[in-house]
Amino acid sequence: MTGDGDAGAWAAAPVALVATRIRVEERMLLDAFQRRAVPCHHVDDRSLVYRVGGPPPPWRAVVNRALSASRRLEVSRWCEAVGTPVLNTPDTLARCDNKIATALALHQAGIPVPHTVVALDPAAGGDAAEEIGFPAVVKPTTGSWGRGVARIGDRDAAEAVFELRGQLASPTQRLGLLQEFRYGRDLRVLVVGGSAVAAITRESGHWVRNTGRGARARAYALDAELASLAERAAAAVGGGVLGVDLLETDTGERLVLEVNGAVEFHGLSAAHTDAPIAETIADHVLSGAPG
Repeated sequence: MTGDGDAGAWAAAPVALVATRIRVEERMLLDAFQRRAVPCHHVDDRSLVYRVGGPPPPWRAVVNRALSASRRLEVSRWCEAVGTPVLNTPDTLARCDNKIATALALHQAGIPVPHTVVALDPAAGGDAAEEIGFPAVVKPTTGSWGRGVARIGDRDAAEAVFELRGQLASPTQRLGLLQEFRYGRDLRVLVVGGSAVAAITRESGHWVRNTGRGARARAYALDAELASLAERAAAAVGGGVLGVDLLETDTGERLVLEVNGAVEFHGLSAAHTDAPIAETIADHVLSGAPG
């Protein structure tokens, strides 16, 4: 920006909500921008076409909520290349949308995580499982909602799971990430712009606890230790608007499991009816700080 006119034009430009479809979270964000009298346009990521080297889009900022991890990354990569603020940045998404990259980033930052082993080929899955011990959890490198995870109790089960993975078409899906299985409470903390906003515990009769698969979300008190741990985990992957998933063991130990770069927050909003989740995200977007 070179003057007051440029600043005024930037402030009058709409925000783009890039989303594959309007779910609860997207509707809440659209309403939050409307309450601020800020135009916010929904853009289907599947409709986007751009010329490399062409002008930037006419948006002051982009909230990137594309469902496809591949398209999500490309949307943020394009926005960053043309100087349009975007949540989340491509670096953050690249780390969050690959569980191996997330585990490495968290470990490098000194964040407590479950013992983790990576197998680069399905043929090594049995050895990797022996390395981590039993019971263990096999996770896909990419994906959400707990899809594709498996709890295994012995080497035979591990080899069966990896044999199936070896038949998948995607080289990425044939990679294996195994973590020790620990009992405990499932927690999610929403971090916006480096600050922990609210926390929930997710309860279910199944060991995979995800509100998208029917788990119940209950408000959980965000103590200083939990807030600090979540904020450090968010910073480790690059910052932004992030959902940090943790396990609180029966002995009180807290381990970070994953960091979600395309976080769903309907459970948080329902559990914390007094917490303006969407408003906080909208204000962060309008602050112009992408991280």
